[in-house]
Amino acid sequence: MRCTERKRIRLSRLMFALLLFCGILIIGISCSSSEYVSEKMDIALQQKIRDMEKNNGDEIIRFNGKTDREINDELKGKLESTGIKTESIIKDIFTASGNKESIKKLTLLDFIVYLEIAKELELK
Repeated sequence: MRCTERKRIRLSRLMFALLLFCGILIIGISCSSSEYVSEKMDIALQQKIRDMEKNNGDEIIRFNGKTDREINDELKGKLESTGIKTESIIKDIFTASGNKESIKKLTLLDFIVYLEIAKELELK
């Protein structure tokens, strides 16, 4: 075996390893970025989810949401398939509750526009 053949074999192995590494890196990045879309949540809801992830909390969070179209039975089914419980629906606005994982899944639905944590109101 000549020296140039050895170099070609080493080079081809190196290129294969580099391509394999790049493929794994791309898959890893795409998986972690698709966990949820934080831009669809208000700051208070993002913070609540981060705090729960730090403390391994799994409490139920009440929140409001907006969709890009009026919510019918089909969309309601898709909302609830993420694990949330819808409480009220008026056209494209809904109130719901769910744990952090179900809310994160909800942000991956294409028709979800925005989610915000429910605000406590004092009634007089």
